[in-house]
Amino acid sequence: MTIRHKRKVMSVVLLALLTTGYLSWSYETSEATVAFLDVGQGDSIFVSLPGGVQILIDGGPDRSVVQKISSYMPFSDRTIELVILTHPHADHVRGLTEILTVYNVERVMLTGVRHDSNTYQRFLEAVVEEGSTVYLVRQGDYVRIGGMPLLEVLAPQDDVAGTNVSDANQSSIVARLSLGGLSFLLTGDADGEAERMLLQERLVDDIDVLKVVHQGSRKGSSEAFLAASLPEVSVISVGENSYGHPHDETLKRLETLGSRILRTDEQGDVVWRFKMKN
Repeated sequence: MTIRHKRKVMSVVLLALLTTGYLSWSYETSEATVAFLDVGQGDSIFVSLPGGVQILIDGGPDRSVVQKISSYMPFSDRTIELVILTHPHADHVRGLTEILTVYNVERVMLTGVRHDSNTYQRFLEAVVEEGSTVYLVRQGDYVRIGGMPLLEVLAPQDDVAGTNVSDANQSSIVARLSLGGLSFLLTGDADGEAERMLLQERLVDDIDVLKVVHQGSRKGSSEAFLAASLPEVSVISVGENSYGHPHDETLKRLETLGSRILRTDEQGDVVWRFKMKN
């Protein structure tokens, strides 16, 4: 692991955290997996890399993620190398607290935004108890594997560590994952204003797979955003809910684009597997 730059800040639990430019692993020929997990009304994405490196992005609304990832990890492997929390809302963070009690989590990546909820506080306390190395990220940070960029952070644009925001969705980590010759755009819940920023900064281009923002919220996946990203496949992580997700308008925009829609509430886990060479 390489740290490009670092600084100290105070988190909401008054701990000194490191910020990172990038993380780096090497690998040998093996298989890789990207799985959008069926965890109900929330997000969780599991990435398994050659050499036994695992990345978990968000944890969904409950402990079901623990059982889910056990299907993709050897029973003897009790370590997750990197956990990423896109933003502190319960449908993304609650399952990660459970993960920290079951697995050894070496590194945690988050924005460090302030958010007053008991669920988020319990997660931060679990990270402290675990002793994970914590990385605060913003646009321009990235993770490498085999010397090649694996995951590039596109948002948030600004450093939001320790700050209060009016809408935590807009401070979500948005990242482009490149693996097995495919590009995945992982959006967290960054709809509306955050989506417009990505377009204005010309950070959205042609991708293969889109993780549809915010369970298919009406506020996200605008015509302009879809015209810029042109996803061949659109994955909606969603469960039974009272919000009307995914919204009919969002589904219509995706259908008009000709993107293939895969929903975790209908298909279950949505999985890609790859062979990779060093």
